Amino acid sequence: MNLRILKKLSKRAAPLLPLLDDRRMQFRSERWDNYHGMLIRDRTCWNRSRCHATFQGYGDDIVFDTRAGYRVRMRPPVHPLKGTMMVGATSGYYEPEWDEECAWSALVGIVHAETTDWSTYPDVGNSRRFNGVGDIFRAAHELIADRPKGTPA
Repeated sequence: MNLRILKKLSKRAAPLLPLLDDRRMQFRSERWDNYHGMLIRDRTCWNRSRCHATFQGYGDDIVFDTRAGYRVRMRPPVHPLKGTMMVGATSGYYEPEWDEECAWSALVGIVHAETTDWSTYPDVGNSRRFNGVGDIFRAAHELIADRPKGTPA
């Protein structure tokens, strides 16, 4: 998944979240201001920068030497594209903090939590298999359809 696809999936997921009782505030992301909270594996949109010759990298970083003799650091992006639908809320009592994620990761989290079979603890697993994006949206629509009518959204 790249950032463009994440933006499109978040746009499709945003209207479903209030129907699944997600009451967090929805807003569009600003450039370099928000964090999507996902690992983007498409390396074409990873951030590239030069680094010191002895730098080895952190976590998900990829460090390599170019033919010109420079050391380059590649790392996954942490900021979504401008306009990506996000959800966020403050949490905590004494020192409340802002917590945000993209609408797509919020929908995936809700669908996985609702379809997990908790009766088989400690061998907990999903009661159904998700092979792609369409399966997540189908499961979300089924969860919405299974809700009793007249419950507050």
